[in-house]
Amino acid sequence: MRLLFVAASLPYPLLTGSAVITSNHIKHLSKHHTVDLISFRDRKAPSSLGDLPRWCNSIELVDRPPRWRVLLYLLAGLIRDPDPQISRLRSGKMAEIVARRLADSKYDVVLFQTVQSAQFRPTWYRGPTVWNLEDPLALKTRRMLPMFPWYYRPLQRRLSDRFNSYDIKLATRFDRVLFVNSEDADDYKRIVQGACTDFVPHGVDAQNYCPSPDVPRREGMIVITGNMCHLPNVDAAEFFCREIFPLICEREPRANLWLVGSRPLDRIKKLASNPRIRVTGSVPDIRPYLQQAMVSACPVRLKIGTQTKILEALACATPVVTTAAGNHGIGACAGEHLHIAEEPAEFAKRVVELLKGDRWHDLSENGRRFVEENFSWYKSGLKLEQILEQLARTCGERCVASGNYADQTH
Repeated sequence: MRLLFVAASLPYPLLTGSAVITSNHIKHLSKHHTVDLISFRDRKAPSSLGDLPRWCNSIELVDRPPRWRVLLYLLAGLIRDPDPQISRLRSGKMAEIVARRLADSKYDVVLFQTVQSAQFRPTWYRGPTVWNLEDPLALKTRRMLPMFPWYYRPLQRRLSDRFNSYDIKLATRFDRVLFVNSEDADDYKRIVQGACTDFVPHGVDAQNYCPSPDVPRREGMIVITGNMCHLPNVDAAEFFCREIFPLICEREPRANLWLVGSRPLDRIKKLASNPRIRVTGSVPDIRPYLQQAMVSACPVRLKIGTQTKILEALACATPVVTTAAGNHGIGACAGEHLHIAEEPAEFAKRVVELLKGDRWHDLSENGRRFVEENFSWYKSGLKLEQILEQLARTCGERCVASGNYADQTH
């Protein structure tokens, strides 16, 4: 197959979940298929491409709109777009380049990565296209309603409605809309009728996260990882520190908590006023923290996407205690691969048990094996490859039958 990826952000360096997903999928597909990439250039490292040139047949980079134009787009987006992430990447140049490439070249499937890139799909194009949503804002805003105070919820409902309208307009233009788990794919289809959904599971490089014999576990260490300016992670950290950690400290005097993640909000930084809590901010490598910890806690209360922080901890053979929302999209077996607890007392009990060594080795070994067997990048890439091959085949047959295959363009 000849494939084209259209990415709103360059999938290198691997600083975001989207970059990790896109990069690994390109790597997998390039082994047997021709992959081209069109992406916005990274302002901070405009010439840094990592291994992408090895995997891609061609890479075309587009300069991001100048900041003064971004401001205009943001102002116009208050009416037109449901989210500033979409407005700030409005680009006539990107739209022109994508349209010209699709007019001049024949692709078996074109993949548009994340919510921001859908705006660059030409309405006239008739070839097979895929929208890889990953983190569907139409679902996310709806599920986040309980996190907001009552007086803010009407505004949040209005935002959710705008996302629904935006997605309803765009999703039906794509032959597939992809998610990272089957639950989100099913829920999205219920609110965005007419969308043809599927899912490609997230992956993790278990070998890269293999626990190191040179990194000893630290007694009493609990770690919570994630971007500490992301509202669901902020809510989880505050909930844990307020409702759960005091119960743990009562039963385990050696307990200490590390909040590891970039861009912590001031409300997260203030948690470090407790001498048992440390806020690291951005770190160059998260693995040493996961490998030293006795327990990884993921007390998230928002059910969306796949909590890669759980997969990374399990890959490091670090036992995990999470909520049902945290296990959403992962499907681990409670008590075998990790612990699941909803109430603060039960959550604290499970953490203390692990800090004291109760079934620690069982969950450590079972959790790592679970990730190796179910969340490899090979399996993720293979599932995507099968979807793309099926699309290329059926859409090709459809175009041949209608006599339009030779003219997918203008």
